[in-house]
Amino acid sequence: MSNNNFICRKCLEKLDAKFIDFKIGAITASAIYQYDGSIRQLIYQFKGCYDYELKDVFLYRYVHYLRLRYHDYVLIPAPSSEVDDLKRGFNHVVAIYENLNLPMLNILKKINREKQSDKSHKDRLKVNKNIYANNINQIKEKKVLIVDDIYTTGSTILRCIELVKKGKPKQIKVLVIAKTIDLDKRKNKNIH
Repeated sequence: MSNNNFICRKCLEKLDAKFIDFKIGAITASAIYQYDGSIRQLIYQFKGCYDYELKDVFLYRYVHYLRLRYHDYVLIPAPSSEVDDLKRGFNHVVAIYENLNLPMLNILKKINREKQSDKSHKDRLKVNKNIYANNINQIKEKKVLIVDDIYTTGSTILRCIELVKKGKPKQIKVLVIAKTIDLDKRKNKNIH
């Protein structure tokens, strides 16, 4: 990321950071962007079209800020299926957040490759059986930042939080690239 010219002006204009703070139960969470058409297209191009070069775009302007904000945290990426990672050639969540140069533990695993986007809202809430944890004792008494690309129904993140809590970390926070905003609830969100 030493080259400041790797992102075109057109892409930069699409990235309108909102830094949306929200709660998931008692857990503090933040989303950098609102999940709108521009972000959806960039994430699809990166994740769905295997455009690895886009990995730095999402955090480009905020790497130093995020590194300072979460300097004493261990990153726990939300899991992706191994089949999708092999097909894509990379784990999209790991690729996005590795530029933070913070410790990262891949302790959460996904059993099968069912995509959340292919499921109904009701079916998304049944993600519990699809995600499990390995070596959860590695996070005992550590500050943990669960990271993911998109927060829609919250079912994946809720399952990740549930599993991470079993490791008895000192603190848990969540950071996602983009979050859907329900227009009726938007006025109740802290957007700055």
